[in-house]
This record gives sequence, C-alpha cells and structure tokens, in this order.
Amino acid sequence: MNDKEYRIVIHSISRFFIAMVVILLSCVNLIDRFTPRIQNEFIAVLQFAAILFISFYLAQLICKAKAKVIFSKEGFSHIWERKFLFSLEKNLNIAWEKIDSYVFQEDRTFDSFIINLTTKQRYKINRLNFIPINDDFVSLVNDFPKLSNEYLKGRMSDHNSKIKEGETIYQGKAFRWILYFMTIGFLVLLITKVLNPDSSSSWPTLGVIGSGILFYGSMVLRRKRNNN
Repeated sequence: MNDKEYRIVIHSISRFFIAMVVILLSCVNLIDRFTPRIQNEFIAVLQFAAILFISFYLAQLICKAKAKVIFSKEGFSHIWERKFLFSLEKNLNIAWEKIDSYVFQEDRTFDSFIINLTTKQRYKINRLNFIPINDDFVSLVNDFPKLSNEYLKGRMSDHNSKIKEGETIYQGKAFRWILYFMTIGFLVLLITKVLNPDSSSSWPTLGVIGSGILFYGSMVLRRKRNNN
C-alpha cells in the first residue's frame, strides 16, 4: 500500500482555557483602570462581547499547532510542522501492532481523536469544532478504521488481529449517572424559577445548563443506538 499523508491543525485544551482566562481578565482589568465607566447597558454588553471575541481569537492562536500525519506500512507517524508555544513534544512513530483501539469523541467545544496503545499509553488529537478549519482532520478520522487494519494485516501473520473502535466517555456508566444527577438538579432549578421568578437562578444560566444537558444527552443516545 502507498503512504497516506494528512496535514492537521491541533489545539491544546489546557493552553486554550488558560490563555482565554488570562487574556480576558487582563483586558477587563485594563479597561476598568484606564477607560471611563460606560453607563449605557447595551454599549457595556457590546464592549464585553468584543473583549470576549478578542480573547477567544488570541487564545485559539496561542493554543494552535500544526502536524503532518503519515500512514505507512511501518506504522503511524506524527511529525510536527509547528509546535505549541513553549512546547517540548517530539515527533512520534507508532507501529501498527502497538495500537489497540481508536476513539472519535465529540464535545461542545473540542473534538478528539484518540489512539489507545497496547502499552496503556495513548495518542490524542484535540481540535476546536465551532470555527472553520481547512485541514485533513475529518479525512484522517474517517480513513483510520479501514486503512489501519489494512496496514496491520500486511504486518501480522495472525490475520484475526484487528484495531478496534473503543468506547467514548459517553458510553461509561459513571458519565450517565453524572448526567442523570445534572438533569435532576436542572429540573429542580427550573421548577423553582417558574414558581419563584425572583430566585437567584437566571434564565440565561438555566439556558446554558439546559443546552449542555441536551447536547450530552444526545451523545449518550447516539452511542447507544450505534451499539444496538
């Protein structure tokens, strides 16, 4: 089989949230100290939205790296083309027979492609999923299940060996129990707000919590249907 190359953008979740918080707080502090206080509520909301957008834009630049991934008969190779800021990560070469399973895991902010190794280690790619990115990440995720096993068969005398799809976090019992408790808590807050409009819970907050529960609930149901 011929080698297959993919050029992908990778985001660091920890770097993103740290950078986002630091930039956001710094901007708010500078504005609070050196600009006059805005009395118009609408203008104040627009100002905060602008700060939030700038913080997000700068944070996603700081937490972004680029890599070239190669599928070959020898294995899976990861070659950095642009590393994360202050990063010491090295290029990786993983033999196909060292790979146990793979997982594609969606989230509200980041999608993750995870390769679990027989050594109990793992290779993980995270990527922001709500901004347009022109790379080969989707092709890599779609091609991996078939191509990885074709390469593996060419290296193993045991043709029953297979790189299988693993379980996402949404398939675990612990996650489902957490989701149940969150749903019950949300319903309690919602009913309290309906019966008592002056309760401390705000409608925007309830909206954010409710949308999160709906998203993760849909992930659980989708995985359940796929397994049936």
